[in-house]
Amino acid sequence: MMKAKLFALSVFSFSLFGVEPKLAKQEEAKDETGGDLTNALVAQLASLSSGGNELNVDYGGQSRRLMITVPKKLGRQGTHPVLFCFHGAGGKADGPSRRWSPHADKRGLIVISAEAVQPLAKWNFRDGFHAEEHDDVGFVLKVVEALISGKLADPGAVYATGHSSGGLFCYRLAKQTDVFAALAPMSCGMVKGAHDPDAKTIPVPILQVIGDQDKSFKGSSNPKVTMYSAARRMEVWRKFNQCSVRPEITGQGEELEVHTFTSPSGLEVVLCKAKGQGHFLRSDLRDKADSLALDFLLKHRKS
Repeated sequence: MMKAKLFALSVFSFSLFGVEPKLAKQEEAKDETGGDLTNALVAQLASLSSGGNELNVDYGGQSRRLMITVPKKLGRQGTHPVLFCFHGAGGKADGPSRRWSPHADKRGLIVISAEAVQPLAKWNFRDGFHAEEHDDVGFVLKVVEALISGKLADPGAVYATGHSSGGLFCYRLAKQTDVFAALAPMSCGMVKGAHDPDAKTIPVPILQVIGDQDKSFKGSSNPKVTMYSAARRMEVWRKFNQCSVRPEITGQGEELEVHTFTSPSGLEVVLCKAKGQGHFLRSDLRDKADSLALDFLLKHRKS
């Protein structure tokens, strides 16, 4: 993990209806080992208010932005499920925040829309792929550590989803980390070799949402990377999670087809196929798939 010698944090409150952000608090923390950053993050997270908040963190010498939506009704300390959402290549945190933050109150969860380092704005889903490389995994793990240390997050109920580049990043998180109870990559591929679970990987439930007209559905290959097809990546994780060979197939209306592979211990690998849809699902289908994904995520807990 990268070491950062200076971390600057600032917290803003923001309105989802377009009101300009208002600076609420600012603080700096020097750090050589990462401990001071965790403490500073814990303090800043404790000051979050219900509704929208914006947190800027200097990590690894780069500015990192988090848009955090807190539900109006908070339970006791440490009982909040947390959903991380990651934008696609070239995006910002605003889009996923608008998409997922309405579920904060509906589901009683904290929604964190993270932003990749700008202006590249691409998640480091595999080392050696982008011209610039940043410790995105380390940054996310640091935020999770602070959420748990500050008694804000339920350590057994931390989840992740992402679109396109953000979905690819979810597969990296699934392979390399053990903090997520379940993940839902969307409209993305899965990198052969880089994302295959290995001896260090902890089994984890995964739901993939993808349109059958998305270029990633059938897989692809170029000199830099080979992407598994949707069927192949489900097979990779099905075997690793020791799930049944035959899926249960259900329909969510006529255009969403759900294939669920289940293990004896309750681990699931799920493919949600959007028929006739490309890289961006039609808005009503996207909303339905998002609700399905949240149902899937929230029923799983990390032991």
